[in-house]
Amino acid sequence: MIRVLDRIYDFLEVVISVILILMTLTIFYAVFARAVGLPGPVWIVQFNEYAMLFATFLGAAWLLSKGKHVSIELVVSRLGDTGRKVMKLFHSFVGIVLCAILCWYGALTTLEHFQRKVIHVQAVDVPMAYILFVIPLGFFLLVLQFIRDFVAGLYALGGSAPPAPPGPQTVQETFEGGEF
Repeated sequence: MIRVLDRIYDFLEVVISVILILMTLTIFYAVFARAVGLPGPVWIVQFNEYAMLFATFLGAAWLLSKGKHVSIELVVSRLGDTGRKVMKLFHSFVGIVLCAILCWYGALTTLEHFQRKVIHVQAVDVPMAYILFVIPLGFFLLVLQFIRDFVAGLYALGGSAPPAPPGPQTVQETFEGGEF
């Protein structure tokens, strides 16, 4: 399961990179077109609104898995090793609960918009359910990552490491094993 989640994150990393590149190119084109007196495409603002939503929700779990999410360590930095581990467990547990609630609510809202066939009317008419589905998906991935962190925290609190997948884990282990 861990490897599957890592592969999903690797795939989403590429998807988000493509989204950000497309956002950059479309904004550059709109600015360039306006600078030379051409009318800019009306769909660019709408596309970039959706792209920011998708990049945010698809990238949140990946950021959490890399430990790159925003955190305030004012209190945690003053705790001992055991206190930090307990706070990490607490953080993961609260993350599981909150993200599960938001995932459930987001799924219900998306389903309701799909059933009612709500359309987001702008430059390009798009069914709202197609836009909103990324919210419960992103929160679901966050729940999975928080569960992963919680289990790792339990192992760390118990003084043992979680079971490692087969194969070398670091370049150093690979070198020491004679395979490098």
